[in-house]
Amino acid sequence: MIGNNGLTESVLKEIEVSLKSHELIKIKVFGDDRDARLAMLEEICEKTGAIAVHHIGKQLVVYRQGDPAK
Repeated sequence: MIGNNGLTESVLKEIEVSLKSHELIKIKVFGDDRDARLAMLEEICEKTGAIAVHHIGKQLVVYRQGDPAK
């Protein structure tokens, strides 16, 4: 969940942890600015190596393939 403080380092860290565990995650974003949500989605993908799967309303879905050795 991304709150009023936006995409902070701690939020990115939590997204990274979630992607390592689940590969496909949903992220809720508070705020009504669609362009800001799209910018966050792009930044998340850039910083985590994930792929944007879906953006509808205030929900973002990203995917990153896990380690095949696991």
